[in-house]
Amino acid sequence: MSSLMNSKAYHYAETLLEHTPVGVAIFGAHDLRLLEFNSSYQGFLDNYFATRPEHKIVVGKTVLDWAFHSDSTRVMEIFKEVQASGQPYRNEELPFHVGEDLSYWDFMLQPIFDDTHKMTHIVQTLNDVTKQVQARQQAERARAESQRVSNLAESDRQCIAIIERVARCLRDSLEIDTVAHNIIYAISHHIRPSKVCIFSSDSNQRALRHVCAYTDPVSKQTVSDLEYIPFEHTDLPFVPSILQQHEPIFVSNLQQAATQRQIDPQHVLVQAGIQGYAFLPLWHSNRLEGALSVLFDTPIDPDGTEARVLRGSCAYFASALAYARQHNSATREQSYLRAVLDQLPEAILIVESADGTISYANEGAAHILGYELQDILKQPLHHYRTPLTEDDLSFGGRHITPWTVIVSRALCGETIKGKEAMVGRSCGSHLITLASCAPLYGEDNIMNGAVIVFQDVTAQKTIEQHKNEFFSIANHELRTPITVIQGFTEILQLKSQQSYQFDTLTLYALRSISEQSEQLTHLIEEMMDISRIEQFRFTLQRQSHNLLTLFTHTFEAQQVAARQHTLKLILNNIQPGEHLLAFIDEERLRQALNNLVGNAIKYSSPGSQIEVGLRVQRDTEQEPEAIFWVKDEGIGIASDEIPHIFDRFYRARNVDQSQSGFGIGLYLVKEVVTRHGGRLWVESKEGQGSTFYGSLPLAAIQSGT
Repeated sequence: MSSLMNSKAYHYAETLLEHTPVGVAIFGAHDLRLLEFNSSYQGFLDNYFATRPEHKIVVGKTVLDWAFHSDSTRVMEIFKEVQASGQPYRNEELPFHVGEDLSYWDFMLQPIFDDTHKMTHIVQTLNDVTKQVQARQQAERARAESQRVSNLAESDRQCIAIIERVARCLRDSLEIDTVAHNIIYAISHHIRPSKVCIFSSDSNQRALRHVCAYTDPVSKQTVSDLEYIPFEHTDLPFVPSILQQHEPIFVSNLQQAATQRQIDPQHVLVQAGIQGYAFLPLWHSNRLEGALSVLFDTPIDPDGTEARVLRGSCAYFASALAYARQHNSATREQSYLRAVLDQLPEAILIVESADGTISYANEGAAHILGYELQDILKQPLHHYRTPLTEDDLSFGGRHITPWTVIVSRALCGETIKGKEAMVGRSCGSHLITLASCAPLYGEDNIMNGAVIVFQDVTAQKTIEQHKNEFFSIANHELRTPITVIQGFTEILQLKSQQSYQFDTLTLYALRSISEQSEQLTHLIEEMMDISRIEQFRFTLQRQSHNLLTLFTHTFEAQQVAARQHTLKLILNNIQPGEHLLAFIDEERLRQALNNLVGNAIKYSSPGSQIEVGLRVQRDTEQEPEAIFWVKDEGIGIASDEIPHIFDRFYRARNVDQSQSGFGIGLYLVKEVVTRHGGRLWVESKEGQGSTFYGSLPLAAIQSGT
């Protein structure tokens, strides 16, 4: 540098330049040849630029000799630009590659002119600022991370605010419209979209149904609302099938998507100028509860605040719609059930177990109790315990339980079905009701109350009482003339056997009179048995009898009477002369057997066979029982009538209506057998005959129970 600055004035400047930490070099402006440089410049070049010996920088070399370095092209372009323009150049953070590392330099080129304004030299200064740049970059990254965390925190705060808003609306109301309006308000308040639409899922119509929408009043875009969006096909952008779309869809810019033909440019949203677009299907427990459509006037970032808020909130939106739907469904079912209960003609009451008050009553209950409906509700049960005397509680010689007692039993956990109950009305009159009562349990299996259903059967019971009285009178009035007829018939039959010779017609008439009077006596006795059953006076007089002897004598008696049929007796698993001691009502059981055999004779063709059987079922795992049966080859029973064949007054449709009978014989047989602790059943095919079976538990019979 002394070759250029040989004067004493520059001696100190030379010393300063030589020892400054900034690298300084002077190049000729004409050929860019290195003329002079200080030690700092040389150190910088040797350490970072010319790391190999043959690349050492010496005076006399030009910039073009630095072509060995990867950044030489860029450096030469900077020099040539300054050479050509005469303008200084400075880059405070010029990157230089040193192997795989990257360093940064404060790089400056300053042109020098003479008195004629001709460029004579170019001064270059270099200063390593790598540490400063790295520190700044690290600080910037820290600031960016801090900003990102801050943005995330703000997004989370907004998401939480929306969730809290939805949670509050669920506490205030569970109506779907209210929930939807609060969801939309929360979204529009926090992320400022141009339009928000919320849809609920209509599984019956297989479509999304529009619930409500919000449009920003300052937005210039106008998009009409879609009332229904079918599941299978839709005009929503980027949604091929709603039921297959489980993840939210975010489109940064619909306009750009239309330019790239990702969406039809004629789509209504594109034509409306919408840019940011989001569609969020709202799934809850694998059920589509609805969907959310959000539109923006400006592009959105799929990873930005708006998307994060929507994505983080949609699960809560789905839950809110699910709870609202379930609440509405339960409310509709409850309203429907209440409407059914209100309109039922039967009286219905619900009594709370906690305090015994009536929480529900329908008009039927008010009518039966004789009170206004509003006077019944919230009243304690004992308020209706009208004082009843023994005469009040007696009907037809039977004691009838007060209805409040039945409810009290249900509140103790008992279920009562078809129990006659007495109701004392507010006017002082009394009604007989048929009541059923049961306790009510909650989901935790704790009793909450009891429900009673009863209907007024006073008229029917009065008619039955009159009928029973008529039967009693008829039985008394008819027995006397029938007895007289039977007596005179027997006298005439004896005379015909002794001295009087009657012709054939007269003998036939006497025999017919005797048989028909016996049949009439039998019918009267059956009607009286029905009356006894209804009045709970049908009792059994049970004693020890030989069951085998009873069946044998009954068979022999029927064999004599059934002259046009062949009767056959079958004894299985029974030794001849065996004593099957049974604790039975012999007369009632004989009556039941005669009814079964009599039906077989009545409904079988003359000449057919009727089988009467008895066997003892001895099983080591079960108590022994006696099985008896009567099998015929008669008209049989249709399969749909078998469940009703033992009902009172029921007669099969294939029975000749000219044949006598009230349809009470089999009903009485069943009553007799079941009251002995047995059971009765039938196997039959129409046109192929019937087999009636009965069983009697031998253990119970022989023990006298």
